[in-house]
Amino acid sequence: MGNRMYIVDYDIPTEPAKNKVQSYRDLKRLSIYSEDYSTLSVFRTRDEYVAHAVYLLVLAHKGNAHMYRAVEVVPCFGR
Repeated sequence: MGNRMYIVDYDIPTEPAKNKVQSYRDLKRLSIYSEDYSTLSVFRTRDEYVAHAVYLLVLAHKGNAHMYRAVEVVPCFGR
């Protein structure tokens, strides 16, 4: 099996503004566990528990989130 990655795409409501600011502060704390963290509403990590934490954090801030488990498929030709 190839490398496993967890991807969370999310949308945080812009109103009220204080909720949006607090959401990004909380997400930034979790970004140390991320492979690629951006404000473009995508969070990637190899840690399933961190991905669940991000997912639940977004829902707690009244946002929408989807979590995906991605597995790199490595061809086994030529064996």
